[in-house]
Amino acid sequence: MEEDRQDRKGLSPYAKAGAYAGLAFVTPVSGWLCYQAGAWLDEKWGTSYLYLVGLLVGCVAGMYETFRQAVRIEGLDKRR
Repeated sequence: MEEDRQDRKGLSPYAKAGAYAGLAFVTPVSGWLCYQAGAWLDEKWGTSYLYLVGLLVGCVAGMYETFRQAVRIEGLDKRR
C-alpha cells in the first residue's frame, strides 16, 4: 500500500530539475566524443568522412538517451 503511494507521488520538483539539468549535456557530449573518434579514425585510415559519421551517430545516440531518460523521469515508462 505504501509503495503505491510512493509510485504515484514520483520525484520531487527539485529532483526532476536536477535530472533535467543533467540531460542538457548528454547530446552535446556524445556528439563531441563520437566526432573525435571519427576524426581519429580519419587520421588513422586516411579517410575524410568518418568525423561526420561519428558526429551524426553521437547526436542520434544522445537524443535517444535524452528521450529515454526524460520518459523515465516523468514516470511514463510504467504500465498502469
